[in-house]
Amino acid sequence: MLTPRRGRERQREFFTGRLVSSLSAGERAAAHTAGYEPGTDGGLIGRDPRSMTAEALRAMGHEPLSPMEAIRARCLDCCGGSVDEVRKCVAMACVSWPFRLGKNPWRRVSEARREVGRQLAARRHQKSSDPSQHLVASAEEAAGG
Repeated sequence: MLTPRRGRERQREFFTGRLVSSLSAGERAAAHTAGYEPGTDGGLIGRDPRSMTAEALRAMGHEPLSPMEAIRARCLDCCGGSVDEVRKCVAMACVSWPFRLGKNPWRRVSEARREVGRQLAARRHQKSSDPSQHLVASAEEAAGG
């Protein structure tokens, strides 16, 4: 069963500021599952996600996201889940501000790449509007190829 986001946050908050020496073996295991590891000062610190498995990240409630999706999700979180407020955001000094709408404003698509996209779209449109292509595809699927 998936725990709601706020419930997962409460589980993590339980360990915030705690010393490793004050935890039982069961609490240490729970802290590890919640995303903590022992720090050099005897306290708990966040685990390094680069050394975690996808399953461990999912157990913490994280799902695979692109960097742009992660920035967008953070902006939505900052604005109370309101898409309208993200659009109206005036925190221009925030490093995420240019990316808040889910697009990288610094990335420009070359005209050659646009043309490849247009050709691909035209081919897809032609296939979807040509009924004989549906029959060929259905026959190939039935034949296992």
